[in-house]
Amino acid sequence: MTQNAYNAFKKLVTMESRINDLSGMIATVSHRLETTTDRLASRLENHAERLARLEGKFELLETSFSARRRRLPGGGE
Repeated sequence: MTQNAYNAFKKLVTMESRINDLSGMIATVSHRLETTTDRLASRLENHAERLARLEGKFELLETSFSARRRRLPGGGE
């Protein structure tokens, strides 16, 4: 009887220990995921800003080239 009670108590303590270990692991993974997500969001925002600047430069080049074509003489010299 005493051995059965000891074994039951041992199982409970072992399960509680495992649950605590798993909770710690989950907290660590969650923290890493949040950090990675924040970093990726920052990079994505940076890329979006760079793309917007490139699009603006491309549009400026397009308009300046199309304005030059209109000013060229029509003779095709």
